[in-house]
Amino acid sequence: MSAKEKSAARPPVHERLRRLLFLVPYVSRHPGITVDALARELSISREELLEELDLLTMVGRPPFQPDDYIDIYVENERVYVDLDQRLSAPPRLTASEAAALAAAAELLRPAAGGALESALHKLEKVIPPQARARFKEMQQKIDAGVVAPYELQPLVGAIAQRREVEFDYFSSNRGVSEPRSVRPLELFSHRGQWYLSAFDNARGDERLFRVDRLQNLTVTDRTFPPAQARSARVPNPAAHGDVRVRFSKVVAPYVRERFGDDARPAPDGAVDVLVSGESERWLAQWVLSFGGEAWVLEPESARRSVERAAQASLESKA
Repeated sequence: MSAKEKSAARPPVHERLRRLLFLVPYVSRHPGITVDALARELSISREELLEELDLLTMVGRPPFQPDDYIDIYVENERVYVDLDQRLSAPPRLTASEAAALAAAAELLRPAAGGALESALHKLEKVIPPQARARFKEMQQKIDAGVVAPYELQPLVGAIAQRREVEFDYFSSNRGVSEPRSVRPLELFSHRGQWYLSAFDNARGDERLFRVDRLQNLTVTDRTFPPAQARSARVPNPAAHGDVRVRFSKVVAPYVRERFGDDARPAPDGAVDVLVSGESERWLAQWVLSFGGEAWVLEPESARRSVERAAQASLESKA
């Protein structure tokens, strides 16, 4: 059979994944099961089973060397599996690794319900005692919530029913509110801030609106046809930047990945990035979200603004 024919004959991805997830624990509970008996349990041919066993030997860390985590093999027509002993005990996580898992868990909160709380308690138990304080500090700064607050329900309904909405929108540049009539397309959260992507009727183009600046929202009876909306994106803060922010070597890899060539090397492994200073509130929240690993170099006015925000945050917790 040619490679093309083999590819066409393979089962759907989800079915193959089900087989692989079944194989390891089943063979572990039935060591020495014959190849033919195992194939019957999976309702597949002997050849298909041997192909799946070959795939399982490549499970591990990049570059995915055989026997990295799972050693599954056939000997005298019988199948055996040996699991890496490192998997038999809870992992010892660093504070950063645990915080990353906690952030991922927040994304599951709507579906996980009470089970998530138990999982997070277990997560904290496997963190070395000396790293727990740092983990709790980092966890408090995580803002991964994706569930829209109840106040956004009118907008959610307007998007679903394709109804135009009207509202007064506060412009931070001019310091005044302006009436807007838009076709709402998408609501999304970015760094803890909710945004509305909508087609502005007066300006004839898609615009991005911060939801906290919307006032006197009204859902009208005017409907609009489905639109092929572009995926909404928050503007790149590095565009037309006039504030220089330095990031320590701890977070430099992330910053280089985020900003690419806009992240310039600095002493001691740090990097510098020019970002927009148009919104003092955004700048302060963004810099402080790095937990002391980022600070403003210039201009002095922006540096003082972030310092005031940090001081206010400390006083509110006192």
